[in-house]
Amino acid sequence: MTFVAVVVLFLSGSVSAQERSPKDVFLEHYWRELAFREFEHKRSNVDREIASRRHAEYLEMQFIAKVNRFAALWAAMVQEYNEKKVFNIKIAAEVTKAFHEIEISGGWLKRSAGNKGNIR
Repeated sequence: MTFVAVVVLFLSGSVSAQERSPKDVFLEHYWRELAFREFEHKRSNVDREIASRRHAEYLEMQFIAKVNRFAALWAAMVQEYNEKKVFNIKIAAEVTKAFHEIEISGGWLKRSAGNKGNIR
């Protein structure tokens, strides 16, 4: 829509009468400048939104990778216990470490300070 306004402003300037007052020239230049700034402002907002979405997708992928690692380690620990009836402390330490990595990541749910029942 803004692009159409810019094109109309350019065309209206070329179609208008040859003899224009300096005030008309100034106003035309002023309106063109405003149109360009509006167009650039909207474009930068779109770029910012795209970057924000890509960053959110990146954080989500990292969180999912950490959860998958935790699940795989947990499954390995359970499988070893079920097969050998032995609790492997090394795997348990890795499970604990993987869980703490999930906790400190940005995707982990946190309880609010005022009410312990609310999750943000």
